Amino acid sequence: MLIKLAILVTHPVQYFAPVFRELAQQPNLQIKVFFGCNHGVTPREDPNFGVVFKWDCQPTAGFEHEFISTSLLKDLRGIQGIKLANKAVAAINRYKPDAVLIFAYSPTFITASTLLLTLARHKLMLRADTTDEALSRSYIKDKIRKLFLSFYYHQFTHFFPIGTDSINHYLRMGVDKSRMTLAHYAIDTEFFQKQVDFWLPQRETLRAKAGIREEDHVLIYCGKMFSVKNPLIIPDALEKLSSVEKEKTWFFAVGDGELREEFEERVKLQLGERAIFVGFKNQSELGEYYAMADTLILPSQNGETWGLVVNEALQFGLRVIASDKVGCAKELITNIKHGWIFSCNDPLQLANIISQAIVQSKLGYRELKSLPNPSNLATSVYVQLIA
Repeated sequence: MLIKLAILVTHPVQYFAPVFRELAQQPNLQIKVFFGCNHGVTPREDPNFGVVFKWDCQPTAGFEHEFISTSLLKDLRGIQGIKLANKAVAAINRYKPDAVLIFAYSPTFITASTLLLTLARHKLMLRADTTDEALSRSYIKDKIRKLFLSFYYHQFTHFFPIGTDSINHYLRMGVDKSRMTLAHYAIDTEFFQKQVDFWLPQRETLRAKAGIREEDHVLIYCGKMFSVKNPLIIPDALEKLSSVEKEKTWFFAVGDGELREEFEERVKLQLGERAIFVGFKNQSELGEYYAMADTLILPSQNGETWGLVVNEALQFGLRVIASDKVGCAKELITNIKHGWIFSCNDPLQLANIISQAIVQSKLGYRELKSLPNPSNLATSVYVQLIA
């Protein structure tokens, strides 16, 4: 018997594509992905990167899909989001699915679509970046959020938490554990393995060409440069290193955003020409920089429900320094072989950890950590549909 699954998501996300492709390959399962807008596949400015780009990793290839609109991401909020929700539900109704898998519970486009799909009596499942750890809220805001989400979650028959924090969130909201199937957030490991195989054998050559000595240690920051990511704690920490430690420390920054100018100026004040800011790089361009690096720093202070750059870095054999607000830290940084966790507002603790990282022996790519595979969610969704 053929089972039809509709998937609703705001826009093409490079990390979701391998899950959708895997689902499309499942026997007796037909899927169609409904995107609220085409952000990511049409060149547009990202509000946090501050640059115009489109993903180069084909985030809509390999599965049937439909764009509800060509609107901007911001148009998925407010009244316009409700209008687009009506269009999305009409499109899903025409598809006549046996179930609908919804990615996220916001913005308005997703929330309104969920409620309308409930009224249309669709079976709904939820996969969302849920956590209570990423943001600090007042008592009142927390109570209002709990009331809303407890009601909202009643619309779903099954949930796919992305990690430990996500499971704890659902439990706090009254979701029974029997209605959950863990599906770790994951990257396209096959896509990145091609970069690992190409770039890591060139590591020493790349480092020598850049002027990096064998005994030097390369830190890397990869991501958007705005307040949520807390990048300015890095120069605060570097300032606390000894002059000897600074002389053997390099820093690569891959990404862009509103804090880039200040971030770059302050890191270069500490490390001079050993601080290299390369700007935004697309998915297929990241391997060269990961290959030259030794340790990733992800210092997010709020809003980091997972932190997929950690997955990427671990696949290249890097150690990771992550703040305690990074959702994946509990899952992926399990001992010193993989990295360290620090308090997101403590630059002295971060400095002490950087000092430890500098003297650690290099991992080498034969010691890569085993990572969650994106097919986990695909398989578990299929099982839940059959059930």
